[in-house]
Amino acid sequence: MAKYFKCVLNKPALSYCCGEIIRFEVFARENCNNISCGNISWELKTDDGKELNGFGVCEANKPIVIETILERPGFVHLICKAVNKDGGVDTNYAVLDASAGAEVEKIGYHDTLPEDFYKYWKDIEDLIENTPIEVLKYEELPAQKGFKAYDVRIKTPEGRPASFVLTVPEKEGKLPLRVGFIGYGLRSACPIYNENFIVAYVNAHGFENNVSEQELIEKYKSEIGEDYGFSDEQNKSNMTAYWRGMAIRNLMGVKFLKKFEKWDKENLVITGGSQGALQATTVAAHTKGVTFLEIGIPWFCDLRGIEQGYMRGWRPNFAEGLRYFDTVAQGMLVKCPVKITAGLGDYVCPPSGVMALYNNIKTLKSIDFGQGETHGTYPPEKEIYSLTHNPENPTGELKKGRYRHFKGNEYEVLGVAFNCETLEETVVYKALYGEGKLWIRPKTDFCGFIYRDNKIIKRFEYIG
Repeated sequence: MAKYFKCVLNKPALSYCCGEIIRFEVFARENCNNISCGNISWELKTDDGKELNGFGVCEANKPIVIETILERPGFVHLICKAVNKDGGVDTNYAVLDASAGAEVEKIGYHDTLPEDFYKYWKDIEDLIENTPIEVLKYEELPAQKGFKAYDVRIKTPEGRPASFVLTVPEKEGKLPLRVGFIGYGLRSACPIYNENFIVAYVNAHGFENNVSEQELIEKYKSEIGEDYGFSDEQNKSNMTAYWRGMAIRNLMGVKFLKKFEKWDKENLVITGGSQGALQATTVAAHTKGVTFLEIGIPWFCDLRGIEQGYMRGWRPNFAEGLRYFDTVAQGMLVKCPVKITAGLGDYVCPPSGVMALYNNIKTLKSIDFGQGETHGTYPPEKEIYSLTHNPENPTGELKKGRYRHFKGNEYEVLGVAFNCETLEETVVYKALYGEGKLWIRPKTDFCGFIYRDNKIIKRFEYIG
């Protein structure tokens, strides 16, 4: 395991109040043990406009301490790097990207829906509904034993076709459908195997599948560009923005998939990460019958947040046409349960934008933030901070009494305690079987839900 840094906070990362001291204690680590590190540079930025930097030394049991406050709902971003004797970055250490947030449930959407937003999307929905399905390609691919795989292309009413690889278990009977969307880049789809699902893995651009990324870049970079979707000129209008064509392709592809004979017509899971999360959220917002939306490191969230001083991340410049495709705007229309995973160190998709998305989803929802996780990289020591919201219990009140775990065992909730170091709310509960052991679990986890056997299930169900 490489050397790395770990931050310890004085409270849970999502639990600070505005004006409250946020204290990062940064330790140098190797194999989960504290070590000394001679020279560390750090920089800190906040969603209320502060920028600080400095140097420090970590001793084995004496961390660097960095403190700040947030004067409005938002996040603090801390970056720590080891410095070598020449003043450059010491690559023997992984870089630390960490965050903490204040009053994160109050982070709003820094835009409003355009006056014609609903009409614009109703027109697209009608366009999809009135376009007959025309299969341009349905070619069987080599597949893993027990599966069939197909390269599929469906004509769309505008531009390039919908394009995806469909993977179907050969078992008898009808199956749930899982539709996944690819992140940013000129990439094709490939078979994704899941013995419990029909899986469609969707190509965002409508070109051929099972082709290397390098081949696609060479073929399409002059037509599409490796920086597609970033054209200020195209993004002025919702009719010329690249994201319009992508949405139409995705919705037309799902229209075909919903008529697939082996689908059970009951369970439709939509999923994707990064740009794929933008696509998945848009499809869930404009497709009837979606039963679960599962997205990771969601991109394109709260595009106007930068105008209010929130950290930018990696995104196109704001333009009027982009308002129709913002993931937060799409999230407002989603009607099914939603699970989000994100990184507190991800400043491609800043946590403030992800929280704006979470806060504007009105259904049963949960979010897991990984401390030190960036856009697709993970720290050696896992630390997750979670939030859950159930519209049926908006205050989050937890009754004392008997609960049944989703695996069947029953417990008695005795009350809610607070971690003496982090002040995290923790449920104390007693097993009503065996030796009657006492257990503790973070409240957000206890009150959370899981997707199991194609159903949304509460982790613990109150039974009186």
